[in-house]
Amino acid sequence: MGTSASSKGPGSGVSFDPPWLDDVDLPNITHPTVDKLNDISKENIILAPKARFRNARRDLSDYVRSGNRDSLRRALGNYSKSGMGGARNVANRLRLSTKVASNLFNTLYSLREGTNSTLGMIISKLKAEGANAYQLIDIIVENVCPNGGSIDESSCRDSGNAALSEFIEKQPDADISNLSDDEIWTLTGSFLGDETFNRIQLDIGQVFERQDIPLTDRVVRFNDMREYIKSEISAQINLLRNEKKLLVDLQSILQSTIKNTFKVFEVEV
Repeated sequence: MGTSASSKGPGSGVSFDPPWLDDVDLPNITHPTVDKLNDISKENIILAPKARFRNARRDLSDYVRSGNRDSLRRALGNYSKSGMGGARNVANRLRLSTKVASNLFNTLYSLREGTNSTLGMIISKLKAEGANAYQLIDIIVENVCPNGGSIDESSCRDSGNAALSEFIEKQPDADISNLSDDEIWTLTGSFLGDETFNRIQLDIGQVFERQDIPLTDRVVRFNDMREYIKSEISAQINLLRNEKKLLVDLQSILQSTIKNTFKVFEVEV
């Protein structure tokens, strides 16, 4: 269910913020922007304390057993506050995700505006050959997401496929190369919500593998937690989208989306 039973998540004594994330290249970006969003000093790397996720795992376990949304919110608040050292650190940890989300937004926008001639021609050719929607999705993901083998990069590809596939299932007649602003924002929020959920699952989601909890309960809670996180991320995106009339720095807006989401969760603890 999205996590490996053998994965125990990150432990203590490691950096909250792995610097190698800045070295991941995205396709079709020839001049990567110097990452100004990671405001943790390279000379003052903060290491995670012992038992960093203890409280988050306790509350998440209670949620999986009971379905109590209050327990889920406390789990997310403790994940951010004590597990990650605060909402800003969560956002920094997910900066590859926000970078890819920004790339997804810009790619879909450029397809609609006709300014991405290379990808536009590939998609037009595939359409002429009778390609189905999922073949088009594969091409877009290939042109948006990193192609390395790390967990973070694989997660981005999975989230890209999930966001686009779910969108097509809900709107089968939509033209993926001619989406409205609202549709592009919806897809971007869906991608970022899945990325946030995936990160939490990797860090504290081992409870979903526990055999002493009925499988049906685990599946229901897994899906409920995913939809809850995605809805909270989308709500914060809409708030910031309405505030920012000019999208000068989309990645910065998406970073703020994650930070603000987890600040709300931290209120619960």
